[in-house]
Amino acid sequence: MKKVFEKIVSITLGVVSTLFVILILVTMFGGIETADLDNDLVHALLIALGVVFAVLTGLNIYASFIDNEKLSAVLLFKDKESATKATVSVLKKTAIRVTKQVPEAKIKKVHLTSDENGNVKMRLDIKISTDETLEVVTRVRAIIIETFKEIFGIEFASIDYKIIKSKNTFVPSEKDVDAKVEELKKSVIINKPAEAPVFEEIKEEAEEVQEEAIAEEVVQEIVEDVAEEAVEETIEEAIEETIEEAVEETEEIITVETDND
Repeated sequence: MKKVFEKIVSITLGVVSTLFVILILVTMFGGIETADLDNDLVHALLIALGVVFAVLTGLNIYASFIDNEKLSAVLLFKDKESATKATVSVLKKTAIRVTKQVPEAKIKKVHLTSDENGNVKMRLDIKISTDETLEVVTRVRAIIIETFKEIFGIEFASIDYKIIKSKNTFVPSEKDVDAKVEELKKSVIINKPAEAPVFEEIKEEAEEVQEEAIAEEVVQEIVEDVAEEAVEETIEEAIEETIEEAVEETEEIITVETDND
């Protein structure tokens, strides 16, 4: 169906495009005067062709992006000499019939599509009249898989469900609700003023820089004190050595003079 639709759209689009091209060429080469086109009938025709062209272009783009193709028949099995197919109507009636054994589920519509690789997909519009949605859907799926495997020998690439109505009666108890409320309250974060993390980081960095600066000042003072003490000790040692040398020289002079006398 998809391929036929694409062919029809492509052919019609080609015809309309050809008409536009012919009209432009004839007008350019003087076959039709511009004044001949200036009337309401031609304007309406050109507008209609333009609208048709735009619609066909949109349909062509839409058809190009459709992955699934509606089926008229599904191939069941084949060999070199023959092929056996089942109509979509037969498959749909079979799906509806076998799912009647699940009273909580009612199939309203069955959709069968095929992708480019020939894989057949099924989608069910289903009404559920129980709270056990997962249980019902899983049971319907199992029934369909086993039925079509036994009767037709085919497997669907996927079986999807669209719940169009649900008659449920479940209401949580007050105890369960209260427990859930307490659980949720623990995870709630109250919106209250707080120091921005950025300013907190800047504050911490400033404190670290200040501490480093203080430490450097202390070290500098210690170094300066040590240097001053070292200089003072050096000067005192130099003075003491000078005095000792002077005393020794004086004693030697006195000794020499005494010997001369």
